[in-house]
Amino acid sequence: MLDKVRAVVPWLAVAAVVIAMGYQQGLFTLVGRLAPGPAKAVALPGGGVSAGDRCGTEGYHRFRPPADAVTPPPRNESPPAPWAVLGAYGFEQGPRTPARFTINLRFGPGGKRPLELSRTLGAGVAVEIEGPDGLVGGAHGLPVTWHEPTATGPGHRVRVGARGQGSVEVVLPVRALCPGQEGAEVMKRLQAPIDSHNTITGQPPYTLTVSFSDPGVGKLRASLGSPHRGDVLAAGNLVPLDPETGRP
Repeated sequence: MLDKVRAVVPWLAVAAVVIAMGYQQGLFTLVGRLAPGPAKAVALPGGGVSAGDRCGTEGYHRFRPPADAVTPPPRNESPPAPWAVLGAYGFEQGPRTPARFTINLRFGPGGKRPLELSRTLGAGVAVEIEGPDGLVGGAHGLPVTWHEPTATGPGHRVRVGARGQGSVEVVLPVRALCPGQEGAEVMKRLQAPIDSHNTITGQPPYTLTVSFSDPGVGKLRASLGSPHRGDVLAAGNLVPLDPETGRP
């Protein structure tokens, strides 16, 4: 578990650098000027409902995430079981691709007992993007595409084996952004600042929180005697801090 989690965090830092370089070199289509959604909840193409009626709200989450999801544990410390982290995420738009954010969410039991989840991850995934002035985009009920594992068991539930991990992709259409927001600009603000040596120097200006609520999460927590309660599992884009310096 420790090895898996540690391997993810440095990779995320590298991914952020690669994405930033892509912007500088024009490797991504960054038009992002399709009309965002209105300031009200609307159905999204592909499934899910936008959080447009919450635009500008500070600290809004469809599913209240555990504190450790918003503020990750210091480097070299494992998160409590079960765990979730963000993999690569980015914004894309092309001649044949609708403007959208794609997000990889990884999770696992973090111990000797498996994590059993519904194929849909409960009622679907919630995504919230927040800036200094509150929510700038988000949605709930978003469907997922599974990468690991792909097999389902009894009751159409997915079993993530002991010390294993599951991986899904979530798509957030640009329609889920609040009025006045542009996909490319939002994506830039979701990245941690870096210096000339590609070293992360601070936290991202915008926060990205991805969460879902599934009874399997609460069941595993209860069986492990975890101090955390509830069925919500979440991950965010904040960078873990160095326990000695208090900096990323």
